[in-house]
Amino acid sequence: MARQIVLSDDKFKCFVRYMIQAAKEKRCVPYVELENVFGLAHDYVGWYAGVLGDYCLNRDLPMLNGLIISSTNCVPSEGFDWYQEEYGRSWGEIVSECWQHFHVTSTRAKQSQDFSGRDNDVANFLQTADIPSYRAA
Repeated sequence: MARQIVLSDDKFKCFVRYMIQAAKEKRCVPYVELENVFGLAHDYVGWYAGVLGDYCLNRDLPMLNGLIISSTNCVPSEGFDWYQEEYGRSWGEIVSECWQHFHVTSTRAKQSQDFSGRDNDVANFLQTADIPSYRAA
C-alpha cells in the first residue's frame, strides 16, 4: 500500500537551516543523520533533498542537497544526478561551491546573514513552487 508524503513547511524551513549550517561547517550530512534529526523515513529524506535542490535552483544558491550523502558510499543518491546535469557541475565542484558560499568569517553579521529572513524566503518558495506529491511504495 502506497503512502502519501506531505511536506511540512516548518520542518522544511529547519531542514534548509540545518543544511546551511552543515555547509558553514564544511561537512556532508549522511541520510541517516537527517532521518534521526528530523524524524523522517529514508524516502522522505530523499524527497526533502529534492525539494531542497529545487529551492536552491530557484533562489540561485549552491546546491545544498549535494551535501546529503549515503553513509555507505559517501556520495549523494542517484536522484542527485539530475541536479548535477541541470547545474552543469561535478559533485566535488558543487560541494566546494556550498562551502565557499557559506564560508563563515569572524564577524557576527557574516555569521547570521544566511539565516536572516530565510524562513520567509522558504515560505514564499513553498507557496509558489509546484511541488509534486510523492507516493512511496
